[in-house]
Amino acid sequence: MTIPEGWAPLDFGGRLEHLDTHFIDHVGPVYMRGNEGARQLGFKVLPHMCNPAGICHGGMLMSVMDVGLAFILHNAMGEHVFTPSVSFNFDFVAPGQMGDFLICEGECTRYTKNTGFVTGRLTGKDGPVITGSGIMKITDIGFDRGDGKTT
Repeated sequence: MTIPEGWAPLDFGGRLEHLDTHFIDHVGPVYMRGNEGARQLGFKVLPHMCNPAGICHGGMLMSVMDVGLAFILHNAMGEHVFTPSVSFNFDFVAPGQMGDFLICEGECTRYTKNTGFVTGRLTGKDGPVITGSGIMKITDIGFDRGDGKTT
């Protein structure tokens, strides 16, 4: 499968080594680009990600948005801690077509010690497919980096 240049398989940097697998492993593959502090997610719409109409399933779109917007919050905060979703609102704007490469873009509108506010979209070659905004709980639970340290 061909993916755009500059994208690599999603790597949580050892932060989830304590798990045998991760949810995104089951629905992906999902890709990332950028370095710490500037990570961005994307994926190519494949058959197993589609609904009976042959377009990307809404659950797939929302799952990638959830993780992608968490990355955006982490980028803004400058650290990676567990940030479970508290609330999300999504609007389906256009179908994600088979073979499209969709990219999560967005911004952190604000964060406090305990709460992060994010907004964004998954965009394909013809523009936004889904838009959304969310609230995430900022915890003090760091991630295992796989070297005995947490971040």
